[in-house]
Amino acid sequence: MPNIKNGVNLDNIEALTGAIKNDPKVALVQFKAKSEWKGGTKASVTVSELFSNGNNIRSEASKFHLMVDEPAVLGGSDEHPNPVEYLASALCGCLTAGIATNAALFGTELEKINVEVSVNFDIHGVLGMDRTKPNGPLDLHYKVTLKGKNGATPEQLLKSKETLDKKSPIKNTIELPLRVTTEVVIEE
Repeated sequence: MPNIKNGVNLDNIEALTGAIKNDPKVALVQFKAKSEWKGGTKASVTVSELFSNGNNIRSEASKFHLMVDEPAVLGGSDEHPNPVEYLASALCGCLTAGIATNAALFGTELEKINVEVSVNFDIHGVLGMDRTKPNGPLDLHYKVTLKGKNGATPEQLLKSKETLDKKSPIKNTIELPLRVTTEVVIEE
């Protein structure tokens, strides 16, 4: 019977850590997404590849499609979330999954995890109206609401959240400097 706590398969995490101990290159992972323009401000994004040590470890059955758009005030049709909303969603998902996993690893049972993310902008910069304003967000705030069960203490719940504050890949991507490279292909 699998070792599952808070819906997290701890056997899979143990197998991964064991594989990494045997071959540290297994820890070198690459997540990929590809987009295709669908007119206006819409794009279809496909997520279908996840590489570990150079090998695609995602099954063919795990292919995800996301639609991206902009609100009407930014020239879109507001039919789908915009990229910033996906960024906020990514942080929500990362924090939720990470807190559930940490709690499971610490033996803390959870009844509820809710995460709210707010990303604040002054879009003068984005619209090119004031070059002294940033093109990116001014700040980001998130609120986590936790409820334990079976005697989980506030200290145990807080430990799961505070541990993730240090380890969240999405939070770290947003906070820390990241080397970004680019290339362009012009088709004729």
